[in-house]
Amino acid sequence: MATRLKIFLPFGLLILSVLIVPVSVMLISSLQNMDGGFSFSNYHQIFFSRYYRGAIYNSISISLITSLISLVISIIGAWALTKLSLSTKNILITVFNMSSSFAGVPLAFSLIILFGNAGIFKAITSTLHVHDALNIYSVTGMTFAYTFFEIPLGIMFFFPVLDSLSKEWFEVSDVLGASKMFFISKVIFPIILPNIVEIFVLLFANAMGTYETVYALMGNNLVSIPTVIGSLINGELVANVPLACAFATLFTVIMTIIVWLGNRVTNIKGRRIS
Repeated sequence: MATRLKIFLPFGLLILSVLIVPVSVMLISSLQNMDGGFSFSNYHQIFFSRYYRGAIYNSISISLITSLISLVISIIGAWALTKLSLSTKNILITVFNMSSSFAGVPLAFSLIILFGNAGIFKAITSTLHVHDALNIYSVTGMTFAYTFFEIPLGIMFFFPVLDSLSKEWFEVSDVLGASKMFFISKVIFPIILPNIVEIFVLLFANAMGTYETVYALMGNNLVSIPTVIGSLINGELVANVPLACAFATLFTVIMTIIVWLGNRVTNIKGRRIS
């Protein structure tokens, strides 16, 4: 009993201090108006304001598209990484590790230098008289920017999964006469499906919570949930912390739904396989 108490008491205090208490305060604050009284006005304002609905739509759409694109490229990149020599793997893993952390203002500044209105890419296309369709200061540009740190992060997560797959499985499958497509769909895919779902959720959450890159590139020209929360807390006109807490609660609900759907897909697929 004493041993269990020593283990679970610090863990319980940690969960209480960093999860339960902040979420409870956030939820209670979201149900208050500016005067401190109980009210659903914050949620009414979010769902009936075109500006705030646009922020929700931008966050979900950009995060969803970016996560899917990064997921596909990450699987291909991680698979290619498993085919390289050990020394090359270590070098590339270090590069990917650095790239996955290269976000926020430094990334935005680099993209402005490369693809901005007076950037290197724009100067090259102007000199060659080639039409430049990429506008870094748009939704497409933001999606492009997000992939810069999402793809290396996805590769870092996928590589251990694919590297742990036994090469003997394919040899046995080949001896038994199974095609490559059958081996991938019936053996490999069911094994890595839970990891695919989990990594997608991580990439989606990472994209949803990105603030500095959006703000540094777009300012207030493109609204998203993090930028709205930041402006409400900073109080560019008037600070509105209860409304910011309502947005944070909505963010939590969205992520909970995504995680629940991911678990449902994994469990249903697992039951079919078994």
